[in-house]
Amino acid sequence: MSRWKAGVIHFSISLTIFLGLLSVILFIWYPGILFNIDRGWAGLQLVIGVDLVAGPLLTLVVFKAGKPGLKFDLSCIAIFQAACMAAGMWVIYSERPLALVLAYDTFFSVDTEEFLKYEHDPKILESFPGPYPKLIYIELPESEIAAQIASIRAQFIGDPLYIQIENYRAMPDSLDGLRSVFRAEQTLRRGASENMRNQLDESCLLSKFISPVVSGFVCFDTNTRTLSKFYGNASAAIAIVEE
Repeated sequence: MSRWKAGVIHFSISLTIFLGLLSVILFIWYPGILFNIDRGWAGLQLVIGVDLVAGPLLTLVVFKAGKPGLKFDLSCIAIFQAACMAAGMWVIYSERPLALVLAYDTFFSVDTEEFLKYEHDPKILESFPGPYPKLIYIELPESEIAAQIASIRAQFIGDPLYIQIENYRAMPDSLDGLRSVFRAEQTLRRGASENMRNQLDESCLLSKFISPVVSGFVCFDTNTRTLSKFYGNASAAIAIVEE
């Protein structure tokens, strides 16, 4: 067998494994648009570099038919590759969003580290329905003024709304219920540019969005109950106006 054939075989095996891992990342850990607007892609680059590039390339370099110690060399490459892939997948897993928390007018992507930072046990999320990341909203006073005061106060005392687990509530199932918790949606929509408003259909509930890597605006699709569109701040697609 030539070294090129060995390299191709190694690459084919690696590609099969990679596609399996990718399906877990895309459909379970970072579903929908979260892969692009959270940290899914950043972590995946490590897996790609090791699984599809470094492993097959090392096989191409060391392989020589009949070479003494070839099995040992290939075993070392396989162990190295498996260890690096496991490390990369662990990083992606540990940084995955556990909850999408709607706090007044903003969706926050909250991971394990954020819960531990504020000394909360992430296992509290197990009591909420649905798959991860859990869809949660922060219960606020009915009065708009009181809700705004609560939001501002939380920023000053270092207890952000999105991590106040005692106020966590499961996202409502009904459309009316959803509209009631997206209380700032109409204000955000009125502040959007005409071009952006033309892109927002009736199923979209507009919200701000903040993750560890990006911030902007998202559409929460009331039909699929997922974040369906993202508008980055850099695009200046929206300008919020205060009432």
